[in-house]
Amino acid sequence: MLDQYKNKNIHIIGIGGAEGSAIAEFLVMHGITSVTGHDFSPKDDFGKAFRNTHLSLKSKERENALDHLLNLPIKINFKEDYLAGAENADIVFVSQVWFKYPQNLPKLKDLYDKGIMFKTITNLYFELAPCKIISVTGTNGKTTTSRLINSIFEVWGRGNENPEVYFAGNDRQNIQVLDKLAKMEKEDVLILETSSTQLMLNSGISPYIGVITNITPNHIDDHGSLENYIEAKKNLIRFQKKGDFAVLNYDDVYSQKFIKSVKSKVFLFSRKKKLESGCFVSDGRILAKINGKETQLLSLSDIRIPGMHNVENVLAAASAAYLYGVDPEIIREGISKYSGIKHRLKLLYNIKGVRYYDDTQATTPEATISGLDSFEGDIILLAGGDDKGMNYDALSEKICKKAKFLILFPGDASNKIEALLDGNNIEFAKVIDMNGAIDQLKKYYQKTAMKDGSVVLISPASAHFYSKFVENSGKDLKEWIRLVSSI
Repeated sequence: MLDQYKNKNIHIIGIGGAEGSAIAEFLVMHGITSVTGHDFSPKDDFGKAFRNTHLSLKSKERENALDHLLNLPIKINFKEDYLAGAENADIVFVSQVWFKYPQNLPKLKDLYDKGIMFKTITNLYFELAPCKIISVTGTNGKTTTSRLINSIFEVWGRGNENPEVYFAGNDRQNIQVLDKLAKMEKEDVLILETSSTQLMLNSGISPYIGVITNITPNHIDDHGSLENYIEAKKNLIRFQKKGDFAVLNYDDVYSQKFIKSVKSKVFLFSRKKKLESGCFVSDGRILAKINGKETQLLSLSDIRIPGMHNVENVLAAASAAYLYGVDPEIIREGISKYSGIKHRLKLLYNIKGVRYYDDTQATTPEATISGLDSFEGDIILLAGGDDKGMNYDALSEKICKKAKFLILFPGDASNKIEALLDGNNIEFAKVIDMNGAIDQLKKYYQKTAMKDGSVVLISPASAHFYSKFVENSGKDLKEWIRLVSSI
């Protein structure tokens, strides 16, 4: 299928990003050099921007990758010539939220509206992988679920007797595997995490196993409406064949609405109900039931990551692996060795009995609610950032019930939360950066006896928290938390 890209005028938007650079390297590797890359960074700042979007690579690897990209036999337009010549493109590869950047409008939007072919890295995986694909999407839990599946298949793939396992996600901690497509065999397996904005540009291909963890109102600003957002998620399974599997959440209200319309084999999972067919929790065990036969996959005690929401993620991951044919003992081992993803309920420190958790991957109200529900006792919550068109009513209620102290960072989402808290009896402070947050923590500690078992939860419930307030601060979260370690 690479023939469709040969002798085409191809433009890559955001070539300095993890996905854009991977696409450029892949095309050139296959002899396709009629490529123009675009990056909005000035040429002198391109290296810095590249390093910030390739966090999965070690320092030396980043430098080598940067040098290799800049020496590809293609043209790269930096800020001074951004989008020059794009009007002549046959194919435009875009980043996930290309339509949100002012520098892309109206030029790229006009090209899209004219019918110029727009694609993402996900299209390449779906089109070109010769092996079966397991792909995961969902409002919350897709990163954890996809990594849980990968953990299971890493155990499954040990030794030379089993096929190769490949994994790629859509966050900065992931390494893309486009360059491995040529060596993939039919018997191998490719595990992909996919976002709603990637699925908007579906090319009519769906994976062998498609997992939708859940759907809650999110990214409404990206999609225009909740209905459009749901339709984008459904694209993951929309083009499945009759022998493919759609793994869906029985407990999810929005998923329930389209279960009957799915053309492939539906396999449900539930944390709340014992299903007649599907994967569910019963007496501390996770069971799979097919054709009346129950099989124990693992026990709840095998799960290392905290929170009931993670039980749902385990159910989804175990379902996908079981449908693929993985033995229950391997599923149990893969789940039990998984300790969580970076920035998702990760314990940073336990200082004098106070536990500090990095939950900055929680970019929706529902994700932060799950984080709050993962703990008992006193909770200090650090939250806030940019709104994605979401409703914060339930989160505000949960904050009032669970949090002892709230620290809000700047952003329109923070303004929504503050307005909903007005009149409620909860102490909160507004800060402009991490320096202010640390000062507020110190002041709170000085006047309050923090109990053994208390939790400081950094869980923004909104967008761009990590990039704005951590990456740009010059310190990582652990360094910031150490500043209060002596209090």
